Amino acid sequence: MDTLTHALSAALAARATQASTTKPGQPSPTAHAWAGFLAGAFPDSDIIMLLFGHTAYLNHHRGITHSLVMAPLWAVLLAGIFSLLFRRRYSWRAFYEVSLLAILVHIFGDVITNYGTMIFAPFSDYKLALSTTFIIDPYFTGIIVLALLMGFFSKRHKRAIAQAGFGVLLCYVLAQGWWLRMARESVYASIPEQILRQAKVYVLAQPLSPFNWKAVVALPDRYLVKYINLFRHTEKTSRQTDNIFTHADALYLPVNDKRWEVIPRYGGGIVRPFAYRVWQAPAMADIRRFMLLPAVQNVQNPPGQNCVWFSDQRFVLRGIRAPFIYGGCAGTDGKKITIMRFADGKPVPLD
Repeated sequence: MDTLTHALSAALAARATQASTTKPGQPSPTAHAWAGFLAGAFPDSDIIMLLFGHTAYLNHHRGITHSLVMAPLWAVLLAGIFSLLFRRRYSWRAFYEVSLLAILVHIFGDVITNYGTMIFAPFSDYKLALSTTFIIDPYFTGIIVLALLMGFFSKRHKRAIAQAGFGVLLCYVLAQGWWLRMARESVYASIPEQILRQAKVYVLAQPLSPFNWKAVVALPDRYLVKYINLFRHTEKTSRQTDNIFTHADALYLPVNDKRWEVIPRYGGGIVRPFAYRVWQAPAMADIRRFMLLPAVQNVQNPPGQNCVWFSDQRFVLRGIRAPFIYGGCAGTDGKKITIMRFADGKPVPLD
């Protein structure tokens, strides 16, 4: 999720758990909510890893600050900071519970997306990704904002409205989990069993609608990819003059459509041996650790060089968006490979 949605969802959780009466030594409802808001944004402070290089951020984002193991310690730190901000009018213990709750809400908001969250860091780099919710979901954020606004205009029922809003939010995520199951079942029904025996199936939440899903059947040398909409009965089309949202919406086919796009992992023909060399280069180790579904995105032949670029199918929106592009270039003799990333439309050194 984006950082603002994390902060707002934590503020809503703080409001929902606020005591009905404020006891001496306890922060006011406003201070309690603000502590939740700020603590809910805290895990994304790992953006500081960019100071140590792009690949450091790539492999440590959603790491130690998003860890269930570390959450109690981070809550102590934040509670102490909030106590200082209020000039010690309240003990750090008064902010501990809301800080811990906010961090856990943030972790939950990331776990349900496609990216992957290292919930056991620093003891394990295992990434949990439930893939029920797209990273920017206007319906998810809208439920939170509506509940907060209703509470603002109805101060007497603020806590009850927040609890109801959080309940609706959880029901929405559960519904997305059900739609994920439907999408997965449609994939298994449309792929021959002999292919499924050697494949791993990924079903990923997509933008614009909770009914949009991307199915990726990962085989040893290729991917079968299809964009589907669970409740669409006819294929949509888009024209060159249409906006990006129309183009994106037209990607998603009716669920019973039998067409699959085949994407080779290492390209085809004479490109394949070079692409494999680039992917296995020692300098690509951090990229291999990050990419779950890598495939050749593009091949370029600038003067005196050959270049091949990889993208991760988790994040590719065909013909529209392909972030996290990495690859390598070599001279025409093919001896030395320089690993690079693609940013702002041009290759830049990988730091």
